[in-house]
Amino acid sequence: FSMAIRNVNSNVTTREPPSNIIAHLGVGGFSRAHQFYCLHLLRTATASPSPSPSASAPNASVTKACDWGYLGVGLKSWDAKMYEALKSQDYVYACNMRGKDSDELVAVESIVDYAPLMADPKEVEKLYDARVKIMSLTVTEKGYCLNDAGALDVDNKDVKKDIETFKDPSFRANTAIGLIAHALSVRKARGLPPLTIMSCDNLPTNGATTKKAVLAFASAVSSELAAYITSSVPFPNSMVDRITPVTTPQNISEIESRHGIKDAWPVICEPFLQWVIEDNFVNGCRPDWSSLPGVEFTKDVEHYENMKLSLLNSTHSSMSYLSILAGFDLVHEAVQDPGIEAFLRSYMSEITPTLTAVPGVDFEEYASTLITRFSNPEIADNLNRLALDGSQKFRSALGPALTSLKSSGGAVDAVCLALAGFLRYNSGVADDGSEVETVPDPMKKEMKEVALRMRGEVSEGVCAEALAMVFGDELVRGWDGLVKGVLVKYREMQERGGARAMLVVV
Repeated sequence: FSMAIRNVNSNVTTREPPSNIIAHLGVGGFSRAHQFYCLHLLRTATASPSPSPSASAPNASVTKACDWGYLGVGLKSWDAKMYEALKSQDYVYACNMRGKDSDELVAVESIVDYAPLMADPKEVEKLYDARVKIMSLTVTEKGYCLNDAGALDVDNKDVKKDIETFKDPSFRANTAIGLIAHALSVRKARGLPPLTIMSCDNLPTNGATTKKAVLAFASAVSSELAAYITSSVPFPNSMVDRITPVTTPQNISEIESRHGIKDAWPVICEPFLQWVIEDNFVNGCRPDWSSLPGVEFTKDVEHYENMKLSLLNSTHSSMSYLSILAGFDLVHEAVQDPGIEAFLRSYMSEITPTLTAVPGVDFEEYASTLITRFSNPEIADNLNRLALDGSQKFRSALGPALTSLKSSGGAVDAVCLALAGFLRYNSGVADDGSEVETVPDPMKKEMKEVALRMRGEVSEGVCAEALAMVFGDELVRGWDGLVKGVLVKYREMQERGGARAMLVVV
């Protein structure tokens, strides 16, 4: 016997229209496993995420009622499939938290409506509901349309189109930044209160970065709008953490066989959850997230962000390319290899000195916890997911640590091995000589061209050019230790038969 996901929960009060709404742009796996899940716990007054980077997941109760709900917002054509799946289930979906010794499923009901802008531009009116108080987003690094300097790329064709058509009565946003700016403009014109704009993406100082991009866009269309945003619209920074692999057909079948639940698009994730939020909202209006274990408000998120981006996100990227070259497909299988585990520990030990102390966190313990999380076989996370958009992920997650290491002269041996693996991967050839089907990257064509040149001409000039494409010329210029270090590792890889030979515990 199996049951449709929308019929699971008997607590129908959670489906009543809320007084406060968060419009979320970019409804995907992570947002559903993290932010939407958290709000569901508040709405149903139960909680069970992990309370800290080093703790297991105890049950806890939340006593405060929650009168909030999510409005999903779809902007791009690829959002249509998720919209149709959720709509067919009254926006209820299964969140399946899997650990080595646990398998918990929650029917999440925090999405109360959806605005499919990709199908019907008139749905944008839902953003002008007075009940909408916050606009959050998870659109990945490339969704912010930033250039190499971290500023809005005004030469991006979609950004240019949004700027050119912004004042048209039939304006239809092509970018997240254009949509945010237009929503703020319309709400201002209609006398509605300003929104809090909350990025939940893996970007350094994600709130400040979003504000910078939105202000650059607003300045290009209206100085009055730019002044309004500067004075009235907060952009809190946040740090989000929960490993969430891509849902597979096998996952869908497993949920039905294990739990008796039919769901067109469930989400699979680990039990661990962490969310650190800068407490900066319009009139302090926001859900009581901090009553959940694992979630906290703070005045300064930056140190938490740097810790997570540097030790989790950059490590994910670094291990992915070497592991794929060595013949692995899944993260937990790669981490079980002694050579790869040793590489991870060496890599994180080089990154750790660049971090600023975080209250209550022991970095060595945090790093060990990450390896334990990576080795979770129930997640079955695919290395190709970690390798996606590598040039942008490395820039945002590893770039700040590299800047610090350049200044301090710190060790970069494992970092150089990781970057050599990244360059070798982009040439499209595995250790055994077989073709590697490289995953999407905003600079895929450029990276492949320089990586193929690197295979034929292993020189400092080509190596420096490749690294500058990712991290910028200013960081790479004059840093012989990094360029020569990557070059040495690359040559060793060629001479010794590939990445696998470099990942041997001596």
